[in-house]
Amino acid sequence: MLRSDRFLAYALILPVVAAVVAFVVGPTYNVATLSLTQVVMGMERGFGTLGNFKALAADPVFGLVLKNTAIWILGGTFLCVTVGLAVGTYLAIDSRMTGWLRALILLPWVLPDVVTAMAWKWMLHGQVGIIGQTLQQSGLTEGTISFMGDPDLVMWMLVVVLIWRKMPLVALILCAAIRAVPDDQMEAARMDGANAVERFRFVTLPNIAFSLTAVTVISMIWITAEFALPWIMTGGGPANASQIMATYIYQQSFEFFNWGVASAMSVINLVMLASIVALYLYINRRSWASEGQK
Repeated sequence: MLRSDRFLAYALILPVVAAVVAFVVGPTYNVATLSLTQVVMGMERGFGTLGNFKALAADPVFGLVLKNTAIWILGGTFLCVTVGLAVGTYLAIDSRMTGWLRALILLPWVLPDVVTAMAWKWMLHGQVGIIGQTLQQSGLTEGTISFMGDPDLVMWMLVVVLIWRKMPLVALILCAAIRAVPDDQMEAARMDGANAVERFRFVTLPNIAFSLTAVTVISMIWITAEFALPWIMTGGGPANASQIMATYIYQQSFEFFNWGVASAMSVINLVMLASIVALYLYINRRSWASEGQK
């Protein structure tokens, strides 16, 4: 009986293992192999060389890409989680208004990426964009602002759109975690004289540490994998001012056909993401373990 149960467990797990090998391990291995291969006009030459990584080191655009990617991933994740925590804290309050907002806040999340990108691209347009025209008519600016055409603004505008797109789900997850905080702990803190800020700092945050850690890591992965939004809105421009790893990998692969260089960037991107996630999980391992035991 024990052997049959074990055989059944293996039979159930085998399709999952096969899917992981086929769709994760296999492609990752192929990309890692291609990153060490010189590809000239579609022909593979010189396997085992670090020429692709040397080419990236000599590429003047790659340094800007790394900087933009850091703003995109780290800045986007921090602001997304911070704003999501603030919104989630408000949504956790019981009222008729928050009840409606909990239902409506997911609208940005459920919209297709293409619709979101095109709508924001139009609103931020330098000549016909409604945001620039509104600022001009209200007297806050002397003229319209080319949000997507200004190299100093474009990256942060993309982060703003990213937060609008990704924050709602983060807010709802954290809202659910905050509403699950035990009432007796909040009441005990209130009886001890703790004000609202102190109750949030010493009662709410420790109780939602697990959810906060998980949603931060998930947001980081989402943002790293995001491609459609920046590509449709800017295509990496102007003058590579909004070029990030995802768009630059696509450009090198399917516009310039530099598959070896694109694979090398993919490997670097994977290592960066894995390092950031591992560091964050290491820092929060105590709260993760304590919450997991509960």
